[in-house]
Amino acid sequence: MTYQDNKIDLKELFDLLWEGRKLIILITSVFALCSIVLALSLNNYYKSQATLSLVTSSSGDRSALSGLGGLGLASLAGINISSTNASKLALITNTINSRAFLKHLMSVDENVLPSLTAAASYDSESKKLVFDSDVYDAANNKWLETQPSYLQAYRIYMQQLTVNYAQQHDIIMLSVEHISPVFAQEFLDLIIREVDNLLRQKDLQRSSDALAYLTSEISKTSLVAMKSSMNQLIQSQLETQMMANISTNYVLNIIEPPFIPEKKFKPSRSLISSLGVMLGFVLGILWIMMRHHFPLNPIKLTPEP
Repeated sequence: MTYQDNKIDLKELFDLLWEGRKLIILITSVFALCSIVLALSLNNYYKSQATLSLVTSSSGDRSALSGLGGLGLASLAGINISSTNASKLALITNTINSRAFLKHLMSVDENVLPSLTAAASYDSESKKLVFDSDVYDAANNKWLETQPSYLQAYRIYMQQLTVNYAQQHDIIMLSVEHISPVFAQEFLDLIIREVDNLLRQKDLQRSSDALAYLTSEISKTSLVAMKSSMNQLIQSQLETQMMANISTNYVLNIIEPPFIPEKKFKPSRSLISSLGVMLGFVLGILWIMMRHHFPLNPIKLTPEP
């Protein structure tokens, strides 16, 4: 194909689009209007964020286990001395992302399930959630349809929750998106508080079991070195119980607490409207070209004088 042929083809294409300009404008306008209506119908979503760090563990646990027989006794007592900050980060994030944890949150706060599954909109004046009246009666805390299971709520939970961690700095970043900025903040605060409490209770139970085992075994041995190692292990577990009972934050320090966001996080209505206009314009051009090459009623170009 020569340069002249290309020039003629481009001119023919321009003439074709110019002849069909009204149809292109019409299709573009329809898509623009639809995209604007869609953008205006979407609820605003707000994102509350929090930054957390791991509580620095005492080095006494490891030193207490370094004596003769400490490693073996620790294993028998169920004490994991190889625990690292990386494993703690993984434990925390896996706990937060688990179905069991969401089920626990729903048992702690009865508003979690309806706020996740039945929220329809947010009243910015009263700062309260408006629930779907066909699904949930908020005034009487009653489900009008079959109550969603925690597995159904879990899908929404994972869409609205984001968990990231920087292993190099032992930092965890949590965020919750929701149509209510107030619920986003309160729910994130609940997540942080309950994951800390759950891990606290697990360590307390493990420590109590270890103390019971060590106390029963120390009377059965006559070796001074073994008794010394057991006493160190008992002291270590007593320290664990003390810290679990007196510490406000057991495994997580709050660097930046959850906040009530003032500005929406999504959707971007201008972006949705722009994409609608672009899509309508492109489809309008494609429709004109298809009608020309596969004509039902072919567009006749006005001949040049």
